Amino acid sequence: MCRIPNTVRIAGRYVYRRRVHFQNIISKTVTLALQTADPSVARRRAALLSARFVIVKMNVEAMLSEQRAFLTGDEIEALFRRELEQELARNLGDAFSNQSHSRFMDENARPLAEAYRIARRPDRPHGLTDTDRADLAARGIDRCDMTAIEEYLADFCHAADLRDDDVSERLAAIGVPASRTLLEIARSHILRARAEAWRRTERVFDPAVIDAANPLQALMALGDAPPVKSTEPQVGTDCPFIVFDQRRFSEGIDDIIAELRQEKTWKGDCAQQRRIMGTFAWITGDKRRGAYTHLDVDAFKRGLMRLPKDYQFGAMAVPFAEVVAALPPVTPDKQRHAKTVNRDLSTMSRVSRHLAQTVWKPKQPNTLVLDFAAATLTVKDTGDDPRPPWRKEHLALLFGSPLYTGNDGPLHRLTAAGRHLMVSHDAAYWVPLLCYYHHSCREETCGLRADEVVIDHDVPHFVIQDNDVRGRDGELAGEKRLARRRKLPLHPELIRLGFLDYVRAIRDQGHTALFPELYLHAAKRGGAHFYARAWDHMADWIEDRLPVERNRAGKGPDIHSIRALGASFYEVDGVNEIMRADVMGHARATVNGKHYSKRIATEGLTVVLRERLEFMTRYVPIVTGDLAPAPIRLLPLGQRSRVGSARPRKIRNDAGSSSRRPATLKRG
Repeated sequence: MCRIPNTVRIAGRYVYRRRVHFQNIISKTVTLALQTADPSVARRRAALLSARFVIVKMNVEAMLSEQRAFLTGDEIEALFRRELEQELARNLGDAFSNQSHSRFMDENARPLAEAYRIARRPDRPHGLTDTDRADLAARGIDRCDMTAIEEYLADFCHAADLRDDDVSERLAAIGVPASRTLLEIARSHILRARAEAWRRTERVFDPAVIDAANPLQALMALGDAPPVKSTEPQVGTDCPFIVFDQRRFSEGIDDIIAELRQEKTWKGDCAQQRRIMGTFAWITGDKRRGAYTHLDVDAFKRGLMRLPKDYQFGAMAVPFAEVVAALPPVTPDKQRHAKTVNRDLSTMSRVSRHLAQTVWKPKQPNTLVLDFAAATLTVKDTGDDPRPPWRKEHLALLFGSPLYTGNDGPLHRLTAAGRHLMVSHDAAYWVPLLCYYHHSCREETCGLRADEVVIDHDVPHFVIQDNDVRGRDGELAGEKRLARRRKLPLHPELIRLGFLDYVRAIRDQGHTALFPELYLHAAKRGGAHFYARAWDHMADWIEDRLPVERNRAGKGPDIHSIRALGASFYEVDGVNEIMRADVMGHARATVNGKHYSKRIATEGLTVVLRERLEFMTRYVPIVTGDLAPAPIRLLPLGQRSRVGSARPRKIRNDAGSSSRRPATLKRG
């Protein structure tokens, strides 16, 4: 006789028995007599009771869930972190998608964070009150961002993905039955998670994030305590090192950078070195340090060569094998240059030699397990100019543009269509002039301190040296090598156009940096900020009016090409090579120049500055002779050096279609 489910026989008669489990109710067995000894009758009655049992249990569960008026701490944490991770993942995808709006993700993040924070209030506001505006203004939110916040409140913060059905799905994902009360509570925590996600997205281009092997993990960890690292190495039988370090390679990147900076091997923010080490961890699978072998050197080199030269390394959250499988074959025009691969190998060679003192110390003395230097590629000189120079006609054209003669204001400084034209003074105005007449580099020029321009001197000049403007966390930075430390006299054209008055105006405002607008953001700062906000548009303006030279790879001149133009002015007979090296910031070539010529010490700074000024004015053509000086005019700090493009704006191919969020406000 087959056993009847959920029944037992007691004294020859059938009894129905089920155990009840409910939250807040002790587990209990329910027993009901079926009042029969006939198995066929017992089977039918047991089936009916089982169906009824399920219905009653569902009703009780629904009743209990309706009575819940709160989420537990663990449930809130699970809901919050799940939404935070999903929102950050979407934001990272947008930031690294290489779209027109991608570069502005960090700037547009703050209005969205504020909008979500306000939208979390119980009344779910669809706009800003006067109190909100006053509070935002007190916290440094400008009018443009307030407009964006209102747009987001009216649209995105109340979009379809916050409907009851979607909130119920989020609750179900953490095992919580939805109820009318819990829906509102959960919605509030979802908004809180999104506000926090966008607050962290403000740092999406921080070196610690963009160069991390897993940027999502880096953003998720911004508000968390640092992970506990194992300090007890274990010896591996086939490990080539004396100790077996259990830590993943990516876990020690910040420690390596700090140690090499302390040893003065590296300096600055080391963003490039951090990105290269993150790439090594990504390509090799981020193994435990003790598990690395010489084979990983070749794996790293081959992995770099399998990526196109324009690959965005910020997307390292996806495993390397999956990324490579999805990429098309690398064509010759997309291959990474051997010099670029060798640069990455050289950086890892420095890391390997450093770790060889500790966790990568080999068992075999006087050897190096991971020898990156031996893996470098042979660089073939093709005779192709990697950076074509500008001609002086190009710079003369730029200095005659509306930016210098009168324009339509912020974001329209390369156009002169309006009636009230203006000339404003900031990095966009002065940096190209300084680069042309003094041949200084981008970072040297953009990172000057206001007090490094010496006005009260017989020969007004400026000093290029390590300073705290270019450095981070109080560190002095800026000198690529010692020869770059120099003093250059100000060209008369800069003085005629009012540069000294600009310096005085910046000092009167209390700024440390000569161009303070270039250091408003932690990620893109200095020359990088200038390049993205101003120079890109200025170079396009030149190219639209006068053809520029491009090499076979399609690369044209950039801002550093102005320095090549300056050096070319001295490529004539009779030039004093020591003088040229001192002006350009190059190392002196001869023994006399290196060890014996000490003219500043013997003749004095004033004499040498006058000689350098005469040298520069003799060989550098004046291309601003027709440019009239304008009274110094400083825009509000947030509007300075925001040039805007003079090209017609392209219509996006997704214009008019709905998306996850409204079109971001493009900052020029």
